[in-house]
Amino acid sequence: MGNCLTCFQTTTNNNDNKPTVEPTVEPRTTNNTVDRGETDELLSESPAHITSLSTDIRNGSFKKSSVGLNGNINAVGDVFAAGKEHSVSDNTLNALFEEYKDDEEDAILSEGIERLCSDLGYKPDDFAILVLAWRLDASQMCRFTKTEFIQGLQQMNCDNVGDIRIRLKQTIEKLKTNSEMFKKLYRFTFRFGLEEGHRIVSLEMAIILWRLVFSVHTPSILDKWLNYLEQRSDIRGVPKDTWNMFLNFAETCDITSYDDTEAWPSLFDDFVEYETDRTNQNITQKDRQSPSDQL
Repeated sequence: MGNCLTCFQTTTNNNDNKPTVEPTVEPRTTNNTVDRGETDELLSESPAHITSLSTDIRNGSFKKSSVGLNGNINAVGDVFAAGKEHSVSDNTLNALFEEYKDDEEDAILSEGIERLCSDLGYKPDDFAILVLAWRLDASQMCRFTKTEFIQGLQQMNCDNVGDIRIRLKQTIEKLKTNSEMFKKLYRFTFRFGLEEGHRIVSLEMAIILWRLVFSVHTPSILDKWLNYLEQRSDIRGVPKDTWNMFLNFAETCDITSYDDTEAWPSLFDDFVEYETDRTNQNITQKDRQSPSDQL
């Protein structure tokens, strides 16, 4: 099951009839910079002693582990461990899963997710639902497996809709101030947007996800960046490296002081050049106006 836009219904201006072209964004190296393949080192966190709760569902029992789904350390850790109010019930968790699961498949699919969103008081394309997918360590859009759903809610210490709503609000508040936590959500979002078997996110999906993930941290450059990408008919996909580096680029770079000799993806060079030319053209046109035109 590939990307599903049911949960992310924002639209873009891309032309679906444009020919598919392999992405032209490639890492570039200089004599004084690191190779682009080391991007993850630039963005990676220091080794953190995060003990996450991963579960195997075997006859209704749950086993603790430090490894999350797909061999990944869980993205969040039990950030609310100190505030636990009660122990979740295995039976209640299973019953909650059954309430939303698909009739034919042992997973919660689009219809069930829409009902869950409605019960939580959110729309499927709200930022909070991306946060929920992250807390569940969901591996695909519009699909929560039984393991993901029960494991994630155990870690969140939730076994009912009301508690899920509370935890989501708490997490969103933390994301507003905790840059390391936001970085984990940001990096998860790329994996979440991948189609099965692909290593790049389609440009259309990347634009949708950039708008979504920056709901609580909106860089001033975001609209210019996305408008630029929507005009690039030759790029159909965004690789992980470019996705990861954009967070760093958006947080630290000023177009007027951008250094193209540093280890940025070439797409960033093109974007800065485009914005610089556009700004200069606007200034020139304004200078050419007569005094009466400027009034």
